[in-house]
Amino acid sequence: MKVTSATQLEFEEVLRRYIPALQRLAWSYTRNAAESEDLFQEITMALWRALPRFRQDSSERTYVYRVAHNTAISFVTSDRRRSAREHLGEPLAEAAGPDDPERDAIQNQRIGRLRTAVQELPVYDRQIILLYLEGLSAAEIEAVTGFSAGSVATRLTRARHRLAAQLHPEGKP
Repeated sequence: MKVTSATQLEFEEVLRRYIPALQRLAWSYTRNAAESEDLFQEITMALWRALPRFRQDSSERTYVYRVAHNTAISFVTSDRRRSAREHLGEPLAEAAGPDDPERDAIQNQRIGRLRTAVQELPVYDRQIILLYLEGLSAAEIEAVTGFSAGSVATRLTRARHRLAAQLHPEGKP
């Protein structure tokens, strides 16, 4: 397959717009930095293969998330990855900013707790909560996941309750 410079430029532009979100997505499906990077690379390759088939039946954003989430689901359900994940469970580290190291340490601790709690959700609930946190509407989440809008709302409510219970077991914020 010959790659045109227009295709390359389009891919680079799409990737540039979505790198932070795709990296967050990759983190959320994995338990360590090496697996997160592997998943991010797989998502990147899947997007490279999928973008020429984008017919604009949905928004670009919805299409990118659908490709990324389908790739992530395949990644975590493979037996090879599952067994490796059981042996490599270190959390991702957040870099502290230079402004207020104490505040940043507290924020990083909270982010770490949230990441752990999200990773413990069932995979489809995790998928929905991540799309919600990325700012997708119920209709967009429906387009990405294939779940009906009602199912998305129900799963989202249940996932938020589970996260709240895990993060605040005593009922305190």
